[in-house]
Amino acid sequence: MPSIVTCAKTTTPRDRVRDVAAGLFADRGLDGFKMRDLAQRLGVSVMTPYRYFENKEAILACVRAHGFACLADALDQARGGGTLEERVAGLATAYGAFATAEPARYRLMFALAPAQVPGVAEVRRQERRVEDAFAAHAAGFVAVGPMCADPVALGRLLWSTLHGVAVLHLGGQLPQADLTDALCQAARALTIACAGTAA
Repeated sequence: MPSIVTCAKTTTPRDRVRDVAAGLFADRGLDGFKMRDLAQRLGVSVMTPYRYFENKEAILACVRAHGFACLADALDQARGGGTLEERVAGLATAYGAFATAEPARYRLMFALAPAQVPGVAEVRRQERRVEDAFAAHAAGFVAVGPMCADPVALGRLLWSTLHGVAVLHLGGQLPQADLTDALCQAARALTIACAGTAA
């Protein structure tokens, strides 16, 4: 699983600012992020990042949007055929690999941020791509086994479940040592429950 930073080729100075900022956010947290520290890591003047972003909130929005874009790509790549159990395992494995590749950045994607900042529309667009990817996986589940929910609703439920398990695991609050195992168990239990109520 490629890291969030490397999931898409970095080709522009703006991408470089975004990627270095992602590392700084991961290291220092939202409150510890300073534009002067970003400039120092980039090896540029303190005003250079402002050529590409209005403020640190706009940079955070770009980092979050990029993370969701990479997650959507990873989930799309994991979609395939097979039995229901194989499909569920493929989704859970892809999600777990993404969340564990860079846990600090994964948390950052879901950080609360002001609703009105430059770049928030792109964050929402990429979040919808993730939601669509989950719905597509759920449609595949429905195709091979009876489910109680429509694919969109089931996709949202799957995302909520996997995200909850991932956050608990990353916080050290789950006994399982392996996140993928925990995610597979949770997703399997959810789909079995949905199949049971549909029967």
